[in-house]
Amino acid sequence: MDLQAHPVVDELSRIAPELLVTGGSFSRWLSHPRDVPRAERPRLRLEAQRQATGWYLIDLLAAAGLPPVEPEHLASGAREWPPGYTGSVSHKGTTVAAALACTDATKSIGIDIEMRTPKCVPELPGLDSVEHPPSVSAPAGREILFSVKETAFKALHPILARQLDFTDVAVSWLSSGAPHMLGTARAFGLRLEVRCSIAVPSWIVSAALWRI
Repeated sequence: MDLQAHPVVDELSRIAPELLVTGGSFSRWLSHPRDVPRAERPRLRLEAQRQATGWYLIDLLAAAGLPPVEPEHLASGAREWPPGYTGSVSHKGTTVAAALACTDATKSIGIDIEMRTPKCVPELPGLDSVEHPPSVSAPAGREILFSVKETAFKALHPILARQLDFTDVAVSWLSSGAPHMLGTARAFGLRLEVRCSIAVPSWIVSAALWRI
């Protein structure tokens, strides 16, 4: 498989070493845009993303000593992880990241990778500056908060079985010195540990862990 390594995957492993992590880029699978009709590009990218994600998930489960079978989607959209395990997947552009954890120590996890772009996350309820990391100024603080809350959504959705809004999750920072930040996310009486990194240029890498 002609897949490329990507530094965000290494960074995810660095900020959450207790997780089994895999991923990379499928950009080599895509033809040059000039060789593909504009109307076909989204479909071809999505198809490549699905194939790459499946390959990475099979690789992830095999690395954990589990049957190398891609977890199916449940009706909720979440993956049906093997008994005793929990996982999370994130995509951005042509990059895919996937993570797995044993539920003996971690009940649920969420990961997120985001590209930092000039078109930053808009000011929305629940992304208020009061929750931004103190060491990071807006708009970067808003982008970080968006990513961290996304990880909380992913970790909480399988447990709560409901959609969450940015206002449902409150984040407080324990250590907010860039490029690595550590905090707590709280929602509906539950507490998660959240971690975030901006060490990879132009990227935000985040993880949320709900520990037993």
